[in-house]
Parts: sequence; C-alpha cells; structure tokens
Amino acid sequence: MSNISIQTGEQVNIGVQNRTASGISAVAQPKTSISIAGIQGGKGDSHFTFSQDTPESIWEVQHNLGKKPSVTVVDSGESVVVGEIEYINLNSVRLTFAGAFSGKAYFN
Repeated sequence: MSNISIQTGEQVNIGVQNRTASGISAVAQPKTSISIAGIQGGKGDSHFTFSQDTPESIWEVQHNLGKKPSVTVVDSGESVVVGEIEYINLNSVRLTFAGAFSGKAYFN
C-alpha cells in the first residue's frame, strides 16, 4: 500500500480489477471504482498551540481561529490534563483546572 497525497481541488480515482492465475477458474467480479473529491475552496486545517509558562489554574487563551476548536491540554510532562472549557467567543476560551500547572493547549 502506498501513501496518497490529495491537494485541494484534486480528484483521485481508485480502480480495482480482477486477476486470475492460469489453470484456475475465476468468477468475474464487477469492476469497482471510488472517486474522492478534495475539499473545495477551504484554507486547510486551522490549528493553534498555546504555551502556559507560569503555573495557573485558569488559562485565558485567544486562539483567533474563528471557530470553537477541539482542545487538548498537556502538562509540562506531556500528560493529558482534563479541565473545563468555556468558549467565550469564536476566538477565545477560558480553561479551568482543579489545580495550577504549566503546560500547553493544542487547538484544532
């Protein structure tokens, strides 16, 4: 299997064809084709990484992504931390945790 890279606006057709070995009877299978259309007119995936260098229990983050992104938070040891996410608007959030710590928040 090989990796396929699809750019915005490109189309990829994948065809499956039957093969038979000599001396072996095979029942004909229908040809299957799959067409995959890329995302049209998008600007790609928007993401943002926020670093909280000072230990705090409340992080105010302006990500400027223009959406309510998914958020993953890790502490300075790269362990995932669960907290409360409050979307202030489409460009900022407030992250609230049980205790103060430093780390990073990944917005997608």
